[in-house]
Amino acid sequence: MLSVNDWSTMPTSSHSLSSRDQAALAAERAPIIGITVWRRTLPTYLGERTDLFTLGTEYAARVAAAGGVPLLLAPVADEHVPALLSRIDGLLLSGGQDLTRELRGLKPSAVEAADTDPERDAFERALLLGAQERELPVLGICRGLQLTNVVLGGTLIEDIPRTAVHPAQDTPEAFLGDRHEVTFAAGSALAAVYGTASREVNTIHHQAIDAVADGLVVSAHAADGIAEAAESTSDAWPFLGVQWHPEKLTAPDEVAAEAQLFTGFVATATAFAGRTHPAA
Repeated sequence: MLSVNDWSTMPTSSHSLSSRDQAALAAERAPIIGITVWRRTLPTYLGERTDLFTLGTEYAARVAAAGGVPLLLAPVADEHVPALLSRIDGLLLSGGQDLTRELRGLKPSAVEAADTDPERDAFERALLLGAQERELPVLGICRGLQLTNVVLGGTLIEDIPRTAVHPAQDTPEAFLGDRHEVTFAAGSALAAVYGTASREVNTIHHQAIDAVADGLVVSAHAADGIAEAAESTSDAWPFLGVQWHPEKLTAPDEVAAEAQLFTGFVATATAFAGRTHPAA
Protein backbone atom coordinates (compact mmCIF):
# COMPACT_ATOMS: atom_id res chain seq x y z
CA MET A 1 0.00 0.00 0.00
CA LEU A 2 1.04 3.61 -0.58
CA SER A 3 3.26 4.72 2.28
CA VAL A 4 1.84 7.50 4.41
CA ASN A 5 5.26 9.15 4.35
CA ASP A 6 5.30 9.07 0.53
CA TRP A 7 2.17 11.20 0.43
CA SER A 8 2.54 13.58 3.33
CA THR A 9 6.19 14.27 4.19
CA MET A 10 7.72 17.52 2.97
CA PRO A 11 11.48 17.35 2.42
CA THR A 12 13.56 19.73 4.50
CA SER A 13 16.92 21.40 4.05
CA SER A 14 19.74 21.63 6.55
CA HIS A 15 21.29 24.67 4.90
CA SER A 16 21.34 27.87 6.94
CA LEU A 17 19.53 30.54 4.92
CA SER A 18 17.88 33.85 5.71
CA SER A 19 14.09 33.92 5.69
CA ARG A 20 14.15 35.83 2.41
CA ASP A 21 16.56 33.34 0.84
CA GLN A 22 14.49 30.42 2.08
CA ALA A 23 11.34 31.92 0.57
CA ALA A 24 13.09 32.53 -2.75
CA LEU A 25 14.48 29.00 -2.77
CA ALA A 26 11.07 27.51 -1.96
CA ALA A 27 9.48 29.48 -4.81
CA GLU A 28 12.21 28.43 -7.22
CA ARG A 29 11.78 24.77 -6.27
CA ALA A 30 7.98 24.79 -6.16
CA PRO A 31 6.73 21.67 -7.94
CA ILE A 32 4.94 21.95 -11.27
CA ILE A 33 1.53 20.29 -11.07
CA GLY A 34 -0.06 19.40 -14.40
CA ILE A 35 -3.88 19.56 -14.35
CA THR A 36 -6.01 18.10 -17.13
CA VAL A 37 -8.77 20.18 -18.71
CA TRP A 38 -12.26 19.72 -20.12
CA ARG A 39 -13.02 20.60 -23.77
CA ARG A 40 -16.44 22.21 -24.15
CA THR A 41 -18.38 24.45 -26.51
CA LEU A 42 -19.72 27.44 -24.58
CA PRO A 43 -21.23 30.81 -25.47
CA THR A 44 -18.75 33.70 -25.67
CA TYR A 45 -18.63 37.03 -27.48
CA LEU A 46 -17.30 35.05 -30.46
CA GLY A 47 -20.46 32.96 -30.77
CA GLU A 48 -22.86 30.61 -29.07
CA ARG A 49 -20.62 27.55 -29.53
CA THR A 50 -17.03 28.58 -28.93
CA ASP A 51 -14.62 25.63 -28.69
CA LEU A 52 -12.78 25.99 -25.37
CA PHE A 53 -10.51 24.11 -23.02
CA THR A 54 -11.97 24.77 -19.57
CA LEU A 55 -11.30 24.08 -15.91
CA GLY A 56 -12.88 25.30 -12.71
CA THR A 57 -10.57 27.91 -11.22
CA GLU A 58 -10.69 26.15 -7.84
CA TYR A 59 -8.31 23.41 -9.01
CA ALA A 60 -5.47 25.82 -9.75
CA ALA A 61 -6.26 27.91 -6.67
CA ARG A 62 -6.04 24.91 -4.31
CA VAL A 63 -2.79 23.69 -5.88
CA ALA A 64 -1.26 27.17 -5.64
CA ALA A 65 -2.40 27.59 -2.04
CA ALA A 66 -0.64 24.31 -1.23
CA GLY A 67 2.62 25.60 -2.69
CA GLY A 68 2.48 24.10 -6.17
CA VAL A 69 2.63 25.79 -9.57
CA PRO A 70 -0.46 24.78 -11.59
CA LEU A 71 0.02 24.05 -15.29
CA LEU A 72 -3.07 23.30 -17.39
CA LEU A 73 -2.61 20.40 -19.78
CA ALA A 74 -4.39 20.35 -23.15
CA PRO A 75 -4.31 17.06 -25.09
CA VAL A 76 -1.20 16.31 -27.14
CA ALA A 77 -0.28 13.45 -29.45
CA ASP A 78 0.89 10.27 -27.73
CA GLU A 79 4.48 10.76 -28.88
CA HIS A 80 4.65 14.07 -26.98
CA VAL A 81 3.28 12.74 -23.68
CA PRO A 82 6.73 11.67 -22.36
CA ALA A 83 8.11 15.15 -23.01
CA LEU A 84 5.19 16.66 -21.13
CA LEU A 85 5.53 14.27 -18.19
CA SER A 86 9.24 15.03 -17.95
CA ARG A 87 8.38 18.66 -17.24
CA ILE A 88 5.94 18.17 -14.37
CA ASP A 89 6.36 16.91 -10.80
CA GLY A 90 2.78 15.83 -10.14
CA LEU A 91 -0.36 15.08 -12.16
CA LEU A 92 -3.89 16.04 -11.17
CA LEU A 93 -6.54 14.22 -13.21
CA SER A 94 -9.53 16.53 -12.93
CA GLY A 95 -13.26 15.85 -12.95
CA GLY A 96 -15.63 16.31 -15.85
CA GLN A 97 -17.67 14.28 -18.26
CA ASP A 98 -18.23 10.52 -18.31
CA LEU A 99 -15.68 8.17 -19.81
CA THR A 100 -16.54 6.73 -23.23
CA ARG A 101 -17.89 3.21 -23.40
CA GLU A 102 -14.96 2.35 -25.67
CA LEU A 103 -12.42 3.20 -22.97
CA ARG A 104 -14.41 1.09 -20.54
CA GLY A 105 -14.33 -1.90 -22.90
CA LEU A 106 -18.08 -1.79 -23.54
CA LYS A 107 -19.96 -2.15 -26.82
CA PRO A 108 -21.43 0.98 -28.44
CA SER A 109 -24.85 1.86 -27.11
CA ALA A 110 -27.57 4.44 -27.61
CA VAL A 111 -27.28 5.21 -23.89
CA GLU A 112 -23.75 6.60 -24.33
CA ALA A 113 -23.62 9.93 -22.51
CA ALA A 114 -23.79 12.82 -24.95
CA ASP A 115 -20.99 14.65 -23.19
CA THR A 116 -17.99 12.38 -23.72
CA ASP A 117 -14.59 13.12 -25.25
CA PRO A 118 -12.55 10.28 -26.80
CA GLU A 119 -9.56 12.61 -27.28
CA ARG A 120 -9.49 13.47 -23.59
CA ASP A 121 -9.87 9.81 -22.62
CA ALA A 122 -6.92 8.80 -24.80
CA PHE A 123 -4.73 11.65 -23.57
CA GLU A 124 -5.43 11.03 -19.90
CA ARG A 125 -4.90 7.28 -20.37
CA ALA A 126 -1.45 7.98 -21.85
CA LEU A 127 -0.67 10.46 -19.05
CA LEU A 128 -1.71 8.01 -16.36
CA LEU A 129 0.27 5.07 -17.70
CA GLY A 130 3.31 7.27 -18.25
CA ALA A 131 3.00 8.67 -14.74
CA GLN A 132 2.76 5.18 -13.27
CA GLU A 133 5.88 4.11 -15.17
CA ARG A 134 7.78 7.18 -13.92
CA GLU A 135 6.38 6.81 -10.39
CA LEU A 136 5.07 10.36 -10.76
CA PRO A 137 2.61 11.38 -8.00
CA VAL A 138 -1.01 11.43 -9.20
CA LEU A 139 -4.16 12.82 -7.59
CA GLY A 140 -7.43 11.76 -9.23
CA ILE A 141 -10.61 13.72 -8.58
CA CYS A 142 -14.00 12.19 -9.44
CA ARG A 143 -13.57 11.33 -13.16
CA GLY A 144 -9.82 11.14 -12.49
CA LEU A 145 -10.36 8.31 -9.99
CA GLN A 146 -12.78 6.56 -12.33
CA LEU A 147 -10.39 6.83 -15.28
CA THR A 148 -7.52 5.42 -13.21
CA ASN A 149 -9.59 2.44 -12.11
CA VAL A 150 -10.76 1.71 -15.67
CA VAL A 151 -7.35 2.13 -17.32
CA LEU A 152 -5.77 -0.22 -14.76
CA GLY A 153 -8.44 -2.87 -15.40
CA GLY A 154 -11.34 -2.09 -13.08
CA THR A 155 -14.99 -1.36 -13.84
CA LEU A 156 -17.59 1.26 -12.93
CA ILE A 157 -21.14 1.26 -11.67
CA GLU A 158 -23.06 2.77 -14.60
CA ASP A 159 -25.45 4.75 -12.40
CA ILE A 160 -25.19 4.48 -8.63
CA PRO A 161 -28.44 3.60 -6.86
CA ARG A 162 -30.16 6.68 -5.48
CA THR A 163 -30.36 6.57 -1.71
CA ALA A 164 -30.54 9.03 1.17
CA VAL A 165 -26.73 9.12 0.96
CA HIS A 166 -26.63 9.71 -2.80
CA PRO A 167 -30.01 11.33 -3.59
CA ALA A 168 -31.31 12.25 -7.04
CA GLN A 169 -30.25 15.78 -7.93
CA ASP A 170 -31.57 18.15 -10.56
CA THR A 171 -30.35 21.63 -9.58
CA PRO A 172 -26.91 23.26 -9.21
CA GLU A 173 -27.79 23.99 -5.58
CA ALA A 174 -28.26 20.27 -4.91
CA PHE A 175 -25.06 19.27 -6.69
CA LEU A 176 -23.02 21.80 -4.74
CA GLY A 177 -24.93 21.72 -1.46
CA ASP A 178 -25.58 18.05 -0.71
CA ARG A 179 -23.19 16.37 1.74
CA HIS A 180 -22.65 12.79 2.90
CA GLU A 181 -20.19 11.09 5.21
CA VAL A 182 -17.30 8.93 4.03
CA THR A 183 -15.34 6.59 6.29
CA PHE A 184 -11.63 6.02 5.68
CA ALA A 185 -10.00 2.61 5.88
CA ALA A 186 -7.88 2.26 9.01
CA GLY A 187 -4.19 2.62 8.23
CA SER A 188 -4.79 4.10 4.78
CA ALA A 189 -2.78 6.99 3.40
CA LEU A 190 -6.04 8.92 3.07
CA ALA A 191 -6.85 8.54 6.77
CA ALA A 192 -3.36 9.81 7.59
CA VAL A 193 -3.71 12.79 5.25
CA TYR A 194 -6.98 13.92 6.85
CA GLY A 195 -6.03 12.84 10.36
CA THR A 196 -9.51 11.47 11.03
CA ALA A 197 -11.60 8.34 10.51
CA SER A 198 -14.36 10.07 8.54
CA ARG A 199 -15.55 13.36 7.12
CA GLU A 200 -18.41 14.94 5.19
CA VAL A 201 -17.95 15.50 1.46
CA ASN A 202 -20.02 16.68 -1.48
CA THR A 203 -22.23 14.45 -3.61
CA ILE A 204 -21.71 15.31 -7.28
CA HIS A 205 -20.98 11.99 -9.02
CA HIS A 206 -23.39 9.50 -10.64
CA GLN A 207 -20.83 6.72 -11.26
CA ALA A 208 -18.34 5.00 -8.97
CA ILE A 209 -15.88 2.11 -8.74
CA ASP A 210 -17.45 -1.34 -9.11
CA ALA A 211 -14.63 -3.89 -9.51
CA VAL A 212 -11.41 -2.33 -8.22
CA ALA A 213 -8.36 -2.57 -10.49
CA ASP A 214 -5.27 -4.58 -9.62
CA GLY A 215 -2.77 -2.23 -7.99
CA LEU A 216 -5.46 -0.17 -6.27
CA VAL A 217 -7.28 -0.60 -2.97
CA VAL A 218 -10.50 1.15 -1.95
CA SER A 219 -9.72 3.37 1.03
CA ALA A 220 -13.06 5.08 1.74
CA HIS A 221 -16.73 4.12 1.60
CA ALA A 222 -20.05 5.88 2.03
CA ALA A 223 -22.73 4.47 4.32
CA ASP A 224 -24.58 2.95 1.34
CA GLY A 225 -21.48 0.96 0.36
CA ILE A 226 -20.32 3.15 -2.54
CA ALA A 227 -16.53 3.28 -2.93
CA GLU A 228 -15.47 6.89 -2.36
CA ALA A 229 -11.68 6.75 -2.70
CA ALA A 230 -8.82 4.49 -3.72
CA GLU A 231 -5.05 4.50 -3.46
CA SER A 232 -2.06 2.68 -4.88
CA THR A 233 -0.95 -0.60 -3.32
CA SER A 234 2.60 0.12 -4.51
CA ASP A 235 5.10 1.86 -2.25
CA ALA A 236 6.82 3.14 -5.40
CA TRP A 237 3.89 4.94 -7.06
CA PRO A 238 2.02 7.61 -5.05
CA PHE A 239 -1.59 7.64 -6.27
CA LEU A 240 -4.67 8.82 -4.40
CA GLY A 241 -8.10 9.24 -5.92
CA VAL A 242 -11.28 10.63 -4.37
CA GLN A 243 -14.81 10.43 -5.72
CA TRP A 244 -15.86 13.76 -4.25
CA HIS A 245 -14.77 17.21 -5.45
CA PRO A 246 -12.49 18.62 -2.73
CA GLU A 247 -11.92 21.82 -4.72
CA LYS A 248 -15.66 22.59 -4.59
CA LEU A 249 -15.97 22.32 -0.82
CA THR A 250 -15.88 26.02 -0.04
CA ALA A 251 -17.00 26.62 3.57
CA PRO A 252 -14.02 27.76 5.66
CA ASP A 253 -13.86 24.53 7.69
CA GLU A 254 -14.14 22.48 4.48
CA VAL A 255 -11.38 24.44 2.78
CA ALA A 256 -9.12 23.87 5.79
CA ALA A 257 -9.84 20.13 5.82
CA GLU A 258 -9.35 19.66 2.08
CA ALA A 259 -6.17 21.74 2.15
CA GLN A 260 -4.58 18.73 3.83
CA LEU A 261 -5.18 16.64 0.69
CA PHE A 262 -3.68 19.25 -1.65
CA THR A 263 -0.79 20.03 0.69
CA GLY A 264 0.05 16.34 0.98
CA PHE A 265 -0.07 15.94 -2.79
CA VAL A 266 2.17 18.97 -3.41
CA ALA A 267 4.60 17.75 -0.73
CA THR A 268 4.82 14.39 -2.48
CA ALA A 269 5.44 16.16 -5.79
CA THR A 270 8.17 18.22 -4.13
CA ALA A 271 9.85 15.04 -2.92
CA PHE A 272 9.57 13.53 -6.41
CA ALA A 273 11.15 16.65 -7.92
CA GLY A 274 14.01 16.46 -5.42
CA ARG A 275 14.74 12.86 -6.42
CA THR A 276 14.47 13.32 -10.18
CA HIS A 277 16.12 16.71 -10.67
CA PRO A 278 17.89 17.70 -7.46
CA ALA A 279 19.29 21.19 -7.10
CA ALA A 280 22.97 21.58 -7.97
